[in-house]
Amino acid sequence: MAINARHRLPILLAAALPIGLLLIFESKLTKGADQVAPPTSAPSPPIAPTPTFTPPSGPPTPRTPQFAPREYACSRAAVAPTLDGKLDDAAWASAPWTDDFLDIEGPARTAPRFKTRAKMLWDENNFYIAAELREPHVWATLKSHDEIVFHDNDFEVFIDPNSDTREYYEIEVNAIGTIFDLYLHRRYKEDGPAEHGWDAKGLRTAIHIDGTLNDPSDVDRAWTLEWAIPWSAFSPPVLTQPGFTEAARNAAAPQIGEEWRVNFSRVQWTTTLEGKTTTKPLTAPINDSYTQEPPKETSVTFPYQKVVGKPEDNWVWSPQWQIDMHDPRFWGRVKFVK
Repeated sequence: MAINARHRLPILLAAALPIGLLLIFESKLTKGADQVAPPTSAPSPPIAPTPTFTPPSGPPTPRTPQFAPREYACSRAAVAPTLDGKLDDAAWASAPWTDDFLDIEGPARTAPRFKTRAKMLWDENNFYIAAELREPHVWATLKSHDEIVFHDNDFEVFIDPNSDTREYYEIEVNAIGTIFDLYLHRRYKEDGPAEHGWDAKGLRTAIHIDGTLNDPSDVDRAWTLEWAIPWSAFSPPVLTQPGFTEAARNAAAPQIGEEWRVNFSRVQWTTTLEGKTTTKPLTAPINDSYTQEPPKETSVTFPYQKVVGKPEDNWVWSPQWQIDMHDPRFWGRVKFVK
């Protein structure tokens, strides 16, 4: 997510779509009641302050093993997956699931209320990613390429091919397949500019909804997705301003044994259908941009109204130990194997 600030806007949901919705896309360049006084009792103990996490200043060491990123051995696919969003073909059967996602700040935080996990494969043509996002009410509103997709619930991947924690790619998608893709020369905290004009050329996306889209009258199970990202897409625009001297990498498949930094993020909003319990401080987080704001009083995605004042939850594969996805030091390590 790549704007300098988040502004929550009212959005009208699309009409309900039928059960088993399958979507396949290819990216384009283009106090009211009276209250009764409670009985006299001893005062409640003060609420303990929310702990803060200070990430280490460098890579994991023997003194900070808890900060070690998660790892995944990405196998070469004997046959390319069938991109239909269902994840039930033979290609995916041999690929292990990642660990379940957890809060962006790590396991000391409240566990995600919905399960998320992913799989990866590769071949000479593509990097394949699959994900399962459990949730009882699947909704999405944004339909135009490069809209700010995280204003809906979404799934995101961050990819640093040469693992130098500098230049990297970001791709986001919502439950109706709308893509937001960009390239970053540096982290936002390093004043790195975001290239919104970069597109993952040839990206293919497939989504399956186990339930009904935009219909709060029933209970859904999940939405699942597949991506096929061509290796040729990993060709960055070259920025010529002083301090940015990276050259476009050879947009080719990785070598066996090569390791990339990769992380996944799920942005999930709490709606009034889930109740109004706030599990995190009502502060503006830093997820995919340097500064953000919680929803405004007028932020409504009818009939899924976001809980006023509650920022989105950020659930990730490899914890970041801070509310900031843009710190590749803590992204997972994906090794490409036979």
